[in-house]
Amino acid sequence: MDQHPQYQMWKDRLEIEQAVERALLERRAARELARADWYAAWASYKDRHDQMLAHVPLPRWWNIPGWVRWLMKLHAPGRPG
Repeated sequence: MDQHPQYQMWKDRLEIEQAVERALLERRAARELARADWYAAWASYKDRHDQMLAHVPLPRWWNIPGWVRWLMKLHAPGRPG
């Protein structure tokens, strides 16, 4: 008899846990690579979007608070209509 059965059981359990941990580390590394690509793409998009907005002014009708105030005046109490 080479090794005690309980020693072999714990050794097998340790090897399984180490294999699971290696798999998790590989998945984490792959996820970090994908995330790095995603963040680079997002930063590129934001830069291009900001450059586009810098050159295109908003139209005059884009004044949302002004439109809300105007609509509220239409239905104000004491107003005819």
